[in-house]
Amino acid sequence: MVVGFLALVGLVVGVLWALAPARTPRPGASEAGGGPAVARASRLVGDRACRECHELEAARHRRSGHANTLRPAAGIDLARRLDGRRVADPERPEVAWSYRLDGDRLVAERDEAGRIERAILEYALGSGRHATTFVTLTPSPAGSPGSREHRLTYFAGREELGLTPGQSAAEAARGRRPMGLDRTPGETLHCFGCHLTKVSDFGPNVLDPATMQPGIGCERCHGPGADHVAAARRGDSDLTMPFGKVWTADGQMRLCGDCHRHPSQAPPGEIRPDNPRIARFQPVGLMQSACYRKSDGALSCVNCHDPHAPATSDSAFYDDSCLACHKPDGPKPCPTSPQAGCVGCHMPALDAGQGIPYTDHWIRVRTDRAAGAPDDRPAPAR
Repeated sequence: MVVGFLALVGLVVGVLWALAPARTPRPGASEAGGGPAVARASRLVGDRACRECHELEAARHRRSGHANTLRPAAGIDLARRLDGRRVADPERPEVAWSYRLDGDRLVAERDEAGRIERAILEYALGSGRHATTFVTLTPSPAGSPGSREHRLTYFAGREELGLTPGQSAAEAARGRRPMGLDRTPGETLHCFGCHLTKVSDFGPNVLDPATMQPGIGCERCHGPGADHVAAARRGDSDLTMPFGKVWTADGQMRLCGDCHRHPSQAPPGEIRPDNPRIARFQPVGLMQSACYRKSDGALSCVNCHDPHAPATSDSAFYDDSCLACHKPDGPKPCPTSPQAGCVGCHMPALDAGQGIPYTDHWIRVRTDRAAGAPDDRPAPAR
């Protein structure tokens, strides 16, 4: 009984970490990025203005996962593939779900013994690389809306609809309904906040569909661009941004950690080598790695990932990044495979508990996928 209680506590802690506001303190103006999706909204100019000078970056960015983190549900390709589809509920086979496009609306219907419930699925959350979850906003007296998270999520790897993580009958979720999970206005604001550049024109505590800016645009990471654009159009030479080309590795990890999580946000006991859940939070894992800790600030997300472009799935590309430091003829070549296979061995894909494989960024020597080398102690939270 004690073991079961401890397992339940561990599950609750992990869920709370996943739902907790993904915010980290800023070390100073030179390190500050766009920050929360509500920061200084009146100074935002939008991606179109950035494209005037940064055409190449803008073109790559439009195809990236960052640009497609939130979209109108009926407008995505997946909606057309779901049109006319009928599937059984994964936990209740007597219940059937069907989907259809009705003009500019994606409609889901739940059929239980001939009793039909319908819902319009308004937004698709997620770029679709791993999964796509549908959400519908619901009115709230608080002003900022709540939401209903649709019961089924589309998992790209399996190419099928399955239970949205957290909606299994075995999980004690507050707000569960037959059509999905009801989220409070606060939970909805937090969730949408990591999928938007701006939540509204009305300040940080209001989500407004009419004035929100979907997707992670230029200014979410680089900061408000009004002054920068005005200076460029005047022909000025000083074209700095709140978060520009120069940063420290720590500052960048805090910036990316706004949504991808930072070790300082982890509950006690969560950061350990045998916990597969942290594979979902890439900065957390990376900052535990000896590669990061011993790089003297030379290693960060952008060594392997262009934030303006879609992430490649070519493991050889990432192996080349490893070999930039661990050269076969260098002082510390890999004794097992000095020229290839780095990522598959040291950064395997793990299921973080959602049925989705995430690349584990805790780079280390493994005897198996759960064990780390003694030298890979967790870095202190900062």
